[in-house]
Amino acid sequence: MVDIELRELRLFLALAEELHFGRTAERLGLTTSRASQTLRALERKLGGRRLFDRTSRVVTLTAAGHALHDELAPIVTGLDNTLTRARVRAAGPGVIRLGVLNAASGTLVLNEAVQLFEEAHDGAAVRLVATPLNDRLGPLRRREVDLSVTRLPLDQPDIVIGPLLSQDDPRVVTVAIDHPLAGRRHVSVEDFADYPVRKPADVPELAEASCPSHTPSGCPIVPSDVEVNDISELLLLIAQGRLIHPTVAPFAEHFRHPGIAIVPVPDLPPSSTALAWLKGYEHPARDTFVATVEQVVATRPLPARRT
Repeated sequence: MVDIELRELRLFLALAEELHFGRTAERLGLTTSRASQTLRALERKLGGRRLFDRTSRVVTLTAAGHALHDELAPIVTGLDNTLTRARVRAAGPGVIRLGVLNAASGTLVLNEAVQLFEEAHDGAAVRLVATPLNDRLGPLRRREVDLSVTRLPLDQPDIVIGPLLSQDDPRVVTVAIDHPLAGRRHVSVEDFADYPVRKPADVPELAEASCPSHTPSGCPIVPSDVEVNDISELLLLIAQGRLIHPTVAPFAEHFRHPGIAIVPVPDLPPSSTALAWLKGYEHPARDTFVATVEQVVATRPLPARRT
C-alpha cells in the first residue's frame, strides 16, 4: 500500500484551487520550495504521473490531475466535516461568529436564542461581527462569519436562508427634516424619481425590493452617485439632504437622527429578516445555534408589523 499523507492531499487540493505555488504555500504556511517538494513526493507515490503542468508563469492541472481532484475533493471534504463534528462533540459548540449589518431587526429572537445557546452548552458563545455596508455577504462567503442576519428577499445560489427573525417590517424613506417629502403623511415610489436615492449596490434583489429601478408610471429612479461607506456617513448624507434612503421601519427607528424624518412608503411591500449561511459549508455548532433559533421562533410567534 502506498503511504500517502493527508498533508500531501491537502496541498494538492489547495494548489488545484490556487494554481500558484506561492499562494498555495502561503495558504498552508509552507515555503514555496517545500510545497514543490511535497507535490513531487505525491506524484512519485502515485506512479510518477504529473498532476500539474508547470512553467515559470503558469500552473495547470493535467488530465490525471483533473481526475484525481474530482474524486479526491469530496472525500477530503467529508473527512474534514467528520473531524469537525468529532471536535465539536469533544469540546462543545465553541464560538459562533454572527455577522450583523445593524441591530435593527430580529433582536428579540436573537437575544433569547443566544442566551439559551450559551446556557445549554459549556464554553459556547455567540460573537457579533459587523458586516460592511457595501459587502454584506462578503464575510459569509469568505468564512469570516458562520451566520449572517440578512434582509429579504435574497436569492443567491450559494446562500441558504434559514429561520425568520422578523417579518412584515414596513417600508419607509428617510429624508432630511427640511426635505420636501419630510412633512408628508406618506409618500409613493413615484416621488423617488425626483431625488437622488441611496440603493444597496451589492445585492441586486435587495436593491430592487427597497427601491425599484423605475416608478409604476415608468419614470427612472436614479441612484445617488455619492459613495457611502458606513451607517454614520449614510445618516449624515441624509440629514444634509444629499440623498434620500428607502429602508425599513426598524432601521429608521433604531438609527433615529435629529436631522432626519421618517416617512412611510405604503406602496412598497413589507420585508423580513432571516438567518443565512453558506451552502455546502458544514458547521455543527452553527447548526446547533440555528436549531436554538428555530426553537425560540416556535415558542415566540414573530409579531407582524403594519403601518
